[in-house]
Amino acid sequence: MSYKSILSRRSLIIVLCSVMASLQLAAQNINSTLELKELKASDDSRIFGIKLTGENESGAIPVFQAKVDFFTTADGKSELLGSASTDRDGSATFKVEKGTRLLKDKEGISMVTASFQGLGKLNSAEANVKFKEINLQINLSEKDSLNTIQLQASTVGPNGESVPLKETTFNIYVQGLFSKLKIGECFVDAGAGTFEFPKNIPGDSNGNLKIFVRLEENEIYGEVEKTGNAKWGNHRSGFVEPSRSLWSSGAPIWMITTLIILLTGVWSHYLYAIVQLIKIRKEGKKIDQE
Repeated sequence: MSYKSILSRRSLIIVLCSVMASLQLAAQNINSTLELKELKASDDSRIFGIKLTGENESGAIPVFQAKVDFFTTADGKSELLGSASTDRDGSATFKVEKGTRLLKDKEGISMVTASFQGLGKLNSAEANVKFKEINLQINLSEKDSLNTIQLQASTVGPNGESVPLKETTFNIYVQGLFSKLKIGECFVDAGAGTFEFPKNIPGDSNGNLKIFVRLEENEIYGEVEKTGNAKWGNHRSGFVEPSRSLWSSGAPIWMITTLIILLTGVWSHYLYAIVQLIKIRKEGKKIDQE
């Protein structure tokens, strides 16, 4: 039997297996999973992020161009806020502008539901998040060579009154080169808290820093963020910025070395595969000639 005949039979078997797998998948419904996250942004808008995937024998696959509706619900009532379509990663974001009315229950808790109605054989899915309204204000102050972040936080009572926030911890971050870098925590009680900003944080060429105050994964208030800018960085006249750090323009040596090793490994595998294909082709021609 010739080498080409063997390849033809193998190709036919592979095609038949693929067709049978597709038919089997089409004959059954596919379970879908919808993940929903919420963040109250610095401008007091709320941003809802979703990720939609379908489950099959190969695992989770992102669902592309799927419409997901967002509802505000409370006490059995539901109102449509809008919709968003997923991208190639199965992700989408939906923004609720400041001042948009969200339904609340008797305890002042709002719930936003993301609903996917299904697509073809893909089953419907739903997810929701609950949160209570919180008002957060930050003040960046400089006094007697001491830099402080002052927090004022309150919630809304059952009659709409302002209630000072009690015993809640906020995380403090600064913007690094690739991600936010946590520098400490601020404890808020009776609606107020103060954080003394460290003096050893590198900034940009003018000493500027972007500062984030975040309440994260709170069961009552969800996630809340406020941002501010201050000239509190260490990069001022007479200061030499470390040449290799996460917040500098030059990446650390260990990171560059790791990247080079990984890329070398990937491309060496590609080269090895190409060489083997060339050898197989030559061997096939040799077998046919014999």
